[in-house]
Amino acid sequence: MAPATGPRIVVGIDDSLAGLRALRQAVTMAGRLGASLHAVRVLPLPPAARGPMQPTWQELRDCGHEFTDRVFATALGGVPPALTVEQVTVFGRTGHGLTGYAHRDEDLLVVGADRGGLLRRLLHPRVARYCASHATCPVLVVPPQELARCGSPRALSRTLSREIEQEIDRLHLA
Repeated sequence: MAPATGPRIVVGIDDSLAGLRALRQAVTMAGRLGASLHAVRVLPLPPAARGPMQPTWQELRDCGHEFTDRVFATALGGVPPALTVEQVTVFGRTGHGLTGYAHRDEDLLVVGADRGGLLRRLLHPRVARYCASHATCPVLVVPPQELARCGSPRALSRTLSREIEQEIDRLHLA
């Protein structure tokens, strides 16, 4: 089979708020550019010792595809039928896996900039920063929505009220 040609929008699949927003942005861009969308789920390498209870590589890939389907359902209600979507599962560290997959000059790598708490940042280094500094193709880092940046419950309440009012106004104009 010949390798696919043409532009590819490569998006890292993650179920965080920033990851969901990045997926929606990647789908929009793929539609506008007529590019194929490559939804990449990176899984950590399984332990080297393989016993009877260890999953096979195919089972791990299937798990990655199931997760990707769930993320598409959460972000968009499902995989858009009008787009060519390739679901890919790679193994290793997240940033390395994404930059290794999005290696062509005509690729665009789309990742979400998650601003999780201190513990999350310590356990999961900033993938967006790694991708932006190590990728060989252009990288689009999608910031989290204002809602994800709210700190206090009071700020969250104000932001939610504003978002609801804007959505109501938008629906009345449609």
